[in-house]
Amino acid sequence: MNKYIALTFFIISSFINSYGQSDTLNHLDSDGKKTGWWITYLDENLEVLKDSSGAKLCMYNYYLQNIYLYRFGEGYGSKKHPIIFPDNNTSKLGDYILLNGEYLTKYKNGNIRSVLSASEGFMSNFKQYYPTGELKFELIISNECGAPKQHCIKDYHKDGSLKHEGHTWLPKN
Repeated sequence: MNKYIALTFFIISSFINSYGQSDTLNHLDSDGKKTGWWITYLDENLEVLKDSSGAKLCMYNYYLQNIYLYRFGEGYGSKKHPIIFPDNNTSKLGDYILLNGEYLTKYKNGNIRSVLSASEGFMSNFKQYYPTGELKFELIISNECGAPKQHCIKDYHKDGSLKHEGHTWLPKN
């Protein structure tokens, strides 16, 4: 009898917990603008799509007033610079592949152009390199940098010295 009571309690608490977690995803503020964590759909070039039409992948993205804060370079992949997907990219959310691992693009000379790092759909880092191989730009997403609303930014000169260090811009309320 105790097993049935414990099982019933477990099922009810699991339902309440899952409802509470889903309650914080895909919300609109009082002005009808995206706010908080949303599922963002991506094409094969990792470009953000308006909806799931044509999407192959997805990630979690944090929004403030319809502005998505997890930006990682416009036109990330292309015919000229195709994305090299990680071998272990098997995490799924419904019919879509969640970003998980390192996504690379390379220059024609073979040097790395950019690296996007993600874990279970959450972006953690983005690096962009000069054609010569030196680090050009880095976006760091961590609690220390103010995630999810802010991220650390580091810009570098071609010689590798730090040009600028700061945080991402936040929209005003």
